[in-house]
Amino acid sequence: MRSPRLWATFAIVVAVFVAVGPSGTMHDMGLAERAAFWTLLHGAAWTVAILIITLAEIWLAGRLVSTPLLLTINALIAAPFVASVVELVRWSWIGATPTLASYGQQLLVCLPLSVLFSLLTHLTMSNGVAEPQDGQAVSTDPKPAINLSGQPPLIARLKPEIRGALLHLSVEDHYTVVTTSRGRQLILLRFSDALREIGATDGLQTHRSHWVAADHVAKLEKSGSRMILRLKSGAEIPVSRSFAEAVRRRFGNR
Repeated sequence: MRSPRLWATFAIVVAVFVAVGPSGTMHDMGLAERAAFWTLLHGAAWTVAILIITLAEIWLAGRLVSTPLLLTINALIAAPFVASVVELVRWSWIGATPTLASYGQQLLVCLPLSVLFSLLTHLTMSNGVAEPQDGQAVSTDPKPAINLSGQPPLIARLKPEIRGALLHLSVEDHYTVVTTSRGRQLILLRFSDALREIGATDGLQTHRSHWVAADHVAKLEKSGSRMILRLKSGAEIPVSRSFAEAVRRRFGNR
């Protein structure tokens, strides 16, 4: 919802529909009513589409490698729901009683729109860069991407300017936050799948939501009754009971 790209596209699409006045709205409605109708219709359709596509994206992200296939499936899943919403809005506003034929026509119209929804949702969810934590900054290094030869597979998922030595992985909602020596990025990937893509990077999982590279650990500390790892960046990483013994063996002398 914070994506400027999504809101700009929404405004443009609504403006085009208001200006063109398809489905007889140019002749049957004044400008104000036409603007209200198309804003409501697209608002309802986009809300339902983005909700369905977001759920599909999260569910399919770890199962499909092909982005075009993922976008296509997302659109096919969303289109019937979008068409239903459009029919309901038309029925409630202008009294157009839904029929099987009219629903089929709306489905054909909504399918390409669902492709747009799918693309926007995927771009918004996949390309977000997280806000920096204390002691950390998002890289703005203009240097070209490093050579990926020998790098963990996870690094290839990152933007070129973020690719660097793998330092820390953490969970944020349905995303994995990947921290490298060049910055941080949110990627739509399950944490368990991210752990399988760290390659030969030397490190240890400390919590169900955290993994750290060994070279990035400054020392092991006690905070009350719990242990934490202090990273070289200054960040504190929690250590859960299930991983405490392994962390103590590995980093107890730091």
